[in-house]
Amino acid sequence: MDYTVRALTVEDEPILWTMLMYAAQEPSLESVQKHSYLSCYVDGWSIGDVGFGAFINEAPVGAAWLRLWSDSDRGFGYTDPAIPELAMAVLPEYRGKGIGTELLMQILETAQDKFPAVCLNVRANNPVVGLYQRAGFIKVEGSDVVNRTGGISFNMICKFTR
Repeated sequence: MDYTVRALTVEDEPILWTMLMYAAQEPSLESVQKHSYLSCYVDGWSIGDVGFGAFINEAPVGAAWLRLWSDSDRGFGYTDPAIPELAMAVLPEYRGKGIGTELLMQILETAQDKFPAVCLNVRANNPVVGLYQRAGFIKVEGSDVVNRTGGISFNMICKFTR
């Protein structure tokens, strides 16, 4: 599969909205944008944020990005204000082809020079849990919660050694 990976820019915000729809398993962009607990993952995307996109013939097929939170404004996977939370998605028809792995490795390589760790929140039944574990993420004990769909989600963290 021939694809390219590049850093995301402010102009790429529409790509993040689409990928957030897939990451959150929502049926439409409107459903993602109307819920503040989801839209916060993209709202205010700026040049200081870190993200990478995968493209086939210049069409986006995946993205991985980081957001820093504060104690009062946080995503589902929040662990600490110095640790960004990862969000990522690959379009369903391109999953299992190494794109998600490459995006994850690129974002972790970039993050290790800027942050002490990266955290995330994932549904327990999501097959991507194995990818996160292979990349060095471990489950945050005691973080299991019943998610908004009635399933179980938990946080994971990948700590960097400096």
